[in-house]
Amino acid sequence: TIYFVLVDKDEIKINRINMVAAAISSILLFLLPSIVSAGTPAPANYYSDQLVDHDSCCDDRRWAQRYYVWGKEFQGPGHPIFVIIGGEGNVEPSTGLFYPFVTHHLAKDFGAFVLEPEHRFYGESQPVSITPDDDPRELLFTSKQALQDAMRLIGHYQSKLGCSQNKTSPGYCPVITVGGSYPGWLSAMARLVFPDVVDMAYAASAPMTFYSQQVDPGAYYEHISKVAEKSMPGCFEQVQHTLYVVNAILQVLPFSDLDNMVQAFGFCADTRPDYIQDMKTLGEELFMVIGYTFANDNMANYPPDNTTRLYGACETFSSIKLDPVQRVKQFIKQHLLPKNSNEEDGCANMGTQMPTGPNATISGGDWSGVGTGTSGESWDFQTCTLLVEQIGFSPASMFPPRNWTLDWMTKHCQSRFGVTPQPTKLVKEWRFDDLAGSTNASHIIFTNGLNDGWSVGGIKENISDTLVVINFENGAHHSDLSGKGPSDQDTPDIREGFNTIRNILTDWLNTLRLGRYPVSKVSNLRPVAEVKL
Repeated sequence: TIYFVLVDKDEIKINRINMVAAAISSILLFLLPSIVSAGTPAPANYYSDQLVDHDSCCDDRRWAQRYYVWGKEFQGPGHPIFVIIGGEGNVEPSTGLFYPFVTHHLAKDFGAFVLEPEHRFYGESQPVSITPDDDPRELLFTSKQALQDAMRLIGHYQSKLGCSQNKTSPGYCPVITVGGSYPGWLSAMARLVFPDVVDMAYAASAPMTFYSQQVDPGAYYEHISKVAEKSMPGCFEQVQHTLYVVNAILQVLPFSDLDNMVQAFGFCADTRPDYIQDMKTLGEELFMVIGYTFANDNMANYPPDNTTRLYGACETFSSIKLDPVQRVKQFIKQHLLPKNSNEEDGCANMGTQMPTGPNATISGGDWSGVGTGTSGESWDFQTCTLLVEQIGFSPASMFPPRNWTLDWMTKHCQSRFGVTPQPTKLVKEWRFDDLAGSTNASHIIFTNGLNDGWSVGGIKENISDTLVVINFENGAHHSDLSGKGPSDQDTPDIREGFNTIRNILTDWLNTLRLGRYPVSKVSNLRPVAEVKL
């Protein structure tokens, strides 16, 4: 059957049943593990004395955590240790240490050692095995446990490198945590929760107010839509109109056309996940794929010019040579087909858009997208427990509206893992919603790329002389960390930011060495189990 869609300004007429469609479909989005476009390959190391459960008085089980080091620039005791915090993805030796700005610039400037642990339950860093009958992740797979892994590994390396434990000693090695995105938040939390170990933190694109539940659910995709329009004027309207027409078509088609439409959108028909059994679900998951791809393109939109993937996506949706279904098909193929594939004849595997694990769906607990494979399953679990992000789709975005609800999230998380989301547990324990009122909050650099969707949940104004913010007008998702480090390809604001960051760290390190650094004590408002070293 052939369906003709005739568009006359605001009116959409479908020949088959002559109806006006309403845009009520849903859309979910995907967040790749923290976007890193460059790294420093390195051989993997394994710390076999890592504790399975840092909070238990009686559990002495150990496991081997994968980690990476960069000691080329280290000038010995008395010089800093930069700790790059691992996040929601595996870290292979081909990537090694994430940020060349740290390994090849800051480490060189300060004669520093660089240490990077892989986050527990990602990649090869598996504290325990998970089975259907024995799943202790709710106890062991937390940000707190991951931070305590880092603290223990830091203690191990302070001893190994001959660093003094006395902060007033010339041989003390100041600890500086670094991270972007979720690891950016972890970096800030490492300083806030473990100030006796971590002396200062660099937190890029840290979703601070997402995890304190202070962000309006519609803000994320509204911002992504605004940046798409900024990238190519007219993009917002073209994407919104295209998806409106596609949604209208899906609302009137019978079940018998399900696989035909899967194929029409650029997917291989035989890769449709079994749970997609109607047009409504197909629409939800199709729009989610489109959404998370725009989100990924937004994060990588640096430098912001007409060569970026975001600009290319807008071009596809603005093509006057393609009808709405063809625009979606071309978009899917351009983004999801493997490299060197025949775009003309190829089709994308829809099933590869899902994480692993029971009852998996493309739509996950994190509406910015949970990712795929085993890392996607792990991130789905984390966002189903303590790292709840209120991200929905308002009518002010270019995507079909859908409200985020804790009820939907709870049903999803119960089905996937048998857990109930606890969105306020961490903020009540660690009090990161009010850094100005915290006696332990100091010496943290927050950076934000203002074109980044995650910037709506970032701290964008200075809080104090030692809780400082650098905003990059041209920046995307931790653009200050994602590239090769300072280069001629960087925009002036990022280049200036590199110098500012270096100067701030120099000032803080000098203050620490002169003994004028305030001694931090862990507040009893943030009860944290003693780190066993």
